[in-house]
Amino acid sequence: MATTTAPLGNRVDVNLKRAFEATAEELGLSATSALTVFMKRFVEDGGFPFDVRRRTPSEAEYAAEMDARYRAMRDGDETEHDLVEV
Repeated sequence: MATTTAPLGNRVDVNLKRAFEATAEELGLSATSALTVFMKRFVEDGGFPFDVRRRTPSEAEYAAEMDARYRAMRDGDETEHDLVEV
């Protein structure tokens, strides 16, 4: 049975592409094969085959953000309401 293929043209960051190709190669796959696996799972699962959600900041990142927001409040650039509502 012959398989019909179609080109999938897209543009991605060059460093991301290189990292993707290197990771696929480490797994013994071509970039095309890795994308095909992902696309098949995406279709079978009716969406992403993994959780897609906002990254949870580390404790250090959260503390740094709160310190920056405190300084902004102290300097009058942000109000308590802004801090609570974000």
